[in-house]
Amino acid sequence: MPPVPLSLVSLVVRAAARWGDALRAVAVAALLVPALLLVTVASLPALALLPFWPAGGARAERIVRQLICWTRALSPMGGHDRSRS
Repeated sequence: MPPVPLSLVSLVVRAAARWGDALRAVAVAALLVPALLLVTVASLPALALLPFWPAGGARAERIVRQLICWTRALSPMGGHDRSRS
């Protein structure tokens, strides 16, 4: 059996590293997305009722802004839009 060229070995190692990074990203998303969904669903009653209470609109807006912030933190690009760069 002829020896494997070093470049082929390095390609395999790089591919394995990319797969490892992808699996880690999937694992993190699998853990964090259900938590975000739970928080979002739990805040729906507050978002539906707060606008009808005095000063509730501002509180509802803060809740929505926090949900947006958490969602951006979970996005693959960390909240950055590549089309704007």
